[in-house]
Amino acid sequence: MNKILVPVDGSVASEKAALMAVQIAKEKNGEIVFLSIAEVRGKYEYVGDGVVTLPINHSQISAMILENQTKMLDAFSGLVNTEGVKFEKKVVVGVPYEEILKYAGENNVDLIVMGRRGFSKIKRFFVGSITHRVISDAPCPVLVINED
Repeated sequence: MNKILVPVDGSVASEKAALMAVQIAKEKNGEIVFLSIAEVRGKYEYVGDGVVTLPINHSQISAMILENQTKMLDAFSGLVNTEGVKFEKKVVVGVPYEEILKYAGENNVDLIVMGRRGFSKIKRFFVGSITHRVISDAPCPVLVINED
């Protein structure tokens, strides 16, 4: 395992995944990439007889979200003991599962270690599952760590 990708969203599940990734990296002399994805969506407002998209300054919003994700990732990486492990932190803007798959494919990732929150089957049906989508299309093995 040379390169391990750990998607980070600040959740307990991603913290547990990071701890597992560090353990694997220490055993296999690998390196870790902590990846956080800033998702920027349009804002919507209900006005009388329909939903209208509000114009927003995407570059300004993206910059603000990137800054917040970077702060979260910095704080998060301080929770995990990475002593003796080579690691880097990346923050990108996009759709989480797409960016995880893109990064893994473009950077010769050997393993993705990611957390899974305990969404009910009904909630997963409506909101989708990033983990499920990554497992389905990943160019490498995916190790899933449950939140509980």
